[in-house]
Amino acid sequence: MRRARSLIPLTIITIACGFAAPSLADDDDYPVWKPSSDTAVSVTGPIILLPDRLKAGQANFPWRPAGALAQFKPDQASIPTRVFEVADGTNPELLDGKRLCGDKAVGWIVMVPAPPDGLEIDAYSSVDKPSSISSPGLCGTFTYKRW
Repeated sequence: MRRARSLIPLTIITIACGFAAPSLADDDDYPVWKPSSDTAVSVTGPIILLPDRLKAGQANFPWRPAGALAQFKPDQASIPTRVFEVADGTNPELLDGKRLCGDKAVGWIVMVPAPPDGLEIDAYSSVDKPSSISSPGLCGTFTYKRW
């Protein structure tokens, strides 16, 4: 009985501190990628890559992982490319009314690492998952640096 009473305050403290349930991180817990191409500067501006979405300004592209590709581009380094399926064909308005895929819905976002501190993001409007840079539906290529 005595032991049970001593566990009650510990349980309350644990729940109050949030250790009992996972919490989602704030946007400021993730690094900002700064645009390094004219296209990225004019369309998205800085971006944040979160586990469940790409955030560009006030716009969000909800996504879910769809796999990795070892050789998406011919000149790709040994770091795999990550492919994400965009939920509901989202294509929100970005800077100056521009959109990732113009007037088409975004179906896929592909993140191609560009070591040591760069990232290329390719947006696709296709229904089928892209398997290489030459897959149909490529509607935008954007490059970023993490400074």
